[in-house]
Amino acid sequence: MAGYKFFKDSKKEIKKNLENLKVIYTDLDGTLFNERGCLIKDYKNDYYFDAVRLLRKIKDKKLDIVLVSGRNRYQLRYSAQMIGLENYVAELGAELVYNLGEKVYPTVNDHDIKYELTNGGKDLVKITELFKKNFPGRIEGKIEWSKYRSYNALFFGEIDLARANRLLGSKGYRGLTLVDNGFSSLVTLDLDVGRLHIYNLMPTGVNKSSGIILDKKIRNFTDGNCIALGDSLEDLKMAGEVKYFFLMKNALEHKETIAGELKKYKNVYIAEDEMNRGWVEVIEYLVS
Repeated sequence: MAGYKFFKDSKKEIKKNLENLKVIYTDLDGTLFNERGCLIKDYKNDYYFDAVRLLRKIKDKKLDIVLVSGRNRYQLRYSAQMIGLENYVAELGAELVYNLGEKVYPTVNDHDIKYELTNGGKDLVKITELFKKNFPGRIEGKIEWSKYRSYNALFFGEIDLARANRLLGSKGYRGLTLVDNGFSSLVTLDLDVGRLHIYNLMPTGVNKSSGIILDKKIRNFTDGNCIALGDSLEDLKMAGEVKYFFLMKNALEHKETIAGELKKYKNVYIAEDEMNRGWVEVIEYLVS
């Protein structure tokens, strides 16, 4: 595909340039997991254990896997424990967590928070009503989905994202942005959509790279110590903070939305395979 760079074409050079690799930042759904949130099944829903087998090899190489997700930190603690990991970035970059919650570092200044989004906050109620009115049958947001979140709120659907953000601005919510975190099959909803997307309502300026920036500062990492993997427009924002970013092939399903972001980076390479199979394709070669 013209204009795209594939991992298979440059993997020897990439591996050579990663002699000082220390940390692997990875998205979950559609990347390390399939789109149903499962590590041990692939995108065809067939059992697939190669990613699990790689965990031992990664540990032997003394590499740290850091989960980077839209999930809240309590959900990520469960995910990390199940996989045998300790560190993660929650809420699309809003919180950096070490040792399963022993230390939590927000990337958001609490004094700058102007809106009540979590635990049924008044602004979340108003924004949910705004979206449902303007995108009838196309988006869903439930108050309970914001429970245990610190800085953002969750929606599912398929809408015009640019229009949604214009609506937020027109109603006095310029400090918030609705972002698309990729396709999902985590929930089943009665909506008139082609493919269900995960949307996060975020403080403007916060994204997955925010957590990486803070982690690099705290642990004294350089770009050369870091790689990242993902499958969405939001995941691509990690590319600016790592040596290489690897995009799963399934991301090309919505290439019209990621093409502009792809042009910003020269260090993005696309896997030949999808979701956790693409993840294994990249990581197995790099740690072998």
